Amino acid sequence: MGESNGPRDLGTSGPAVLPSGPRVLLMHVSTHLGHQQASRAIGQTVQRLYPQAHVTSVDASQYASRLVRWAIAQSYLSLIRHQPDVWEYLYDNPTVHRRIQWLRTLLHHYHAANLGRLLETVRPDVIACTQAYPCGIAAHFKRVHQVSIPLVGVLTDYAPHLYWFHDDVDVYVVPSEEVKQRFLARGVETSRIRVLGIPIDLRFLEQVDRAALAREFGLDLADPIILIMGGGSGFGPLREIVMNLDRLPHPCQFIVVAGRNLALHHWLMRQRFRHRIVSFGYIRMIPQLMDLATLLISKPGGLTTSEALAKRLPLVMVNPIPGQEAYNARYLLAQGAAVQANSAETVRQTVRDLLDDPERIEALRRRIDEVARPMASVDIARLLVSLVEQARVSA
Repeated sequence: MGESNGPRDLGTSGPAVLPSGPRVLLMHVSTHLGHQQASRAIGQTVQRLYPQAHVTSVDASQYASRLVRWAIAQSYLSLIRHQPDVWEYLYDNPTVHRRIQWLRTLLHHYHAANLGRLLETVRPDVIACTQAYPCGIAAHFKRVHQVSIPLVGVLTDYAPHLYWFHDDVDVYVVPSEEVKQRFLARGVETSRIRVLGIPIDLRFLEQVDRAALAREFGLDLADPIILIMGGGSGFGPLREIVMNLDRLPHPCQFIVVAGRNLALHHWLMRQRFRHRIVSFGYIRMIPQLMDLATLLISKPGGLTTSEALAKRLPLVMVNPIPGQEAYNARYLLAQGAAVQANSAETVRQTVRDLLDDPERIEALRRRIDEVARPMASVDIARLLVSLVEQARVSA
């Protein structure tokens, strides 16, 4: 692999260095890998910018019993895979939100004791949540116990659902002006909203030696390289997508990230294709692979789309999960920063149209430059430390 050119300049401006390290508590839910990755990106950036900081990252689902954790994880995955129309009905539905209010309140009370013990142990100066569930728990705890610790909700998709809205959240970090307007329409004061973007790993701000990396994988930079991903689980009809794209007449190449879908990875390794195909399982080289790629084909998860935007990589969206990913797709389409193929069968024509029209690819990159917020992790880290500084001054 080639030498990195190093990260973009992170600067040194921001809050003053505190006399004792700020204690930052990050909360996520591991069922949703993107939320966990966003939390990790924030924590790593805080510690990089403020080495004296103390960062604790917690999976809020661990507060539930094993049975409840299993039931939530299995029901979510089952609905997404087998009954997406049911998930679409449940997601962000005001009637459902209202009818289960009693259950959410009960769960918040159930978790209060565990959260109280955590706060006694960590003694955080600020709490940031990258998923609505722990944000609701922390907001409920603040209200009931009159706790003054600043609480920050960090959205990882391009639309808020109803479970994010709480009076006791001090600041919401949102990815776009459009999402800010949604919060304003719900009565959230503009002083409580920051448009900073979706936090991603700082490795996506680095560049690699593309020529050396292409040689390592036996790829030719003279021909288009198409990166195909289905998230960490290798979710979606990736096999059908690869088979359809292999019929393209163009002299292109493919990188397929199967994630934890070992059956797909092994199938790819056994097959013979017309085009050059490089297959990976679960890897941490996504920033480097995005640097190589001409196009990305993927579900429009919040983290994946933000990473692609940071890399100026045009995205062909396929099979968005109803709910959050469908909102992401609509946002990116409205911004002219991505295109969508409605099925595994139509993705080949969509990609062919793009490869036949290089100017359209460049137009997508120009729109990406206007909507991308690659420094989100840095800006969020500075926000958290500035809230700590403000709280200490006013204490």
